Amino acid sequence: MAGRHIVIAGKSGTGKSTVAANLGGALAEAGRRVLLVGYDSHRSSAGTLSGGNEMEALPGWLHGEDVPLYSRGYRGTLCLEAGAAVARREELEKALLAHPLVESFQPEYVLHDFTWESGGDVRLPAGVDGVVGLVAVTSADRCSLQVVNGLFAWLNTIAAANTRLGGVVANNLSGPLQEAIVSDFAAQTGTSVLATIPHSIMVSVSDFYGQTLLESAPFSHVTYAYRKLARNLSEGGALRRPKALDDHAMQRWAGKWGSIIAELETGVVNGGLGI
Repeated sequence: MAGRHIVIAGKSGTGKSTVAANLGGALAEAGRRVLLVGYDSHRSSAGTLSGGNEMEALPGWLHGEDVPLYSRGYRGTLCLEAGAAVARREELEKALLAHPLVESFQPEYVLHDFTWESGGDVRLPAGVDGVVGLVAVTSADRCSLQVVNGLFAWLNTIAAANTRLGGVVANNLSGPLQEAIVSDFAAQTGTSVLATIPHSIMVSVSDFYGQTLLESAPFSHVTYAYRKLARNLSEGGALRRPKALDDHAMQRWAGKWGSIIAELETGVVNGGLGI
């Protein structure tokens, strides 16, 4: 289907769905026609972007009893929840994106909320045409960064020939130390941080309201970070292909940061000297 396809990917638990929903809200606020597709078996991707509107069964679905759900959301966005029966089944993913309701919407941006875990198979949603942008969402913990490193390795394979890195989103960071960890990882892999989303209690507030941050906290510093992310994605081009760290390099890099954090916490540097 037409439109600019962006896959929001990362380890589960990094706030990836929160990023996808609020990015969709920021793009819609800027006047873009946005489709958000969630592939979570729990159907939790569009909870805030739909604004609490009731999710209805996609009409005319002829591919089994587990019917995808849809709703109109913030600023006219279209939200789809694929469900477990559709996610990871290529023929059903293609049927979903080719559905008349979806095609008639004619989105400018199609955001795919996709989960990848370390060691799992990497692939794009089926039915996506043209060049796909990949936005990797990570926190500052090692497991999240390892998943992103795996995505970087995949980007250098033949299977990713039509995929371009849009950037790294450092999400839910608490302070300069965590920002430094993600920034250093990006530098080591030859990429850059597209946006830094700081930790904020307003994210929980928006969840309880069932709204995006654009609605529940329009003047929050986190909301401005999402507006900047949307602007950067709209205006920026694809980055060069990243250089994934091999297992040994990843272990050395993680060990370096383990030592730095331990020294900051204990006040004792290598060799037993005090800070």
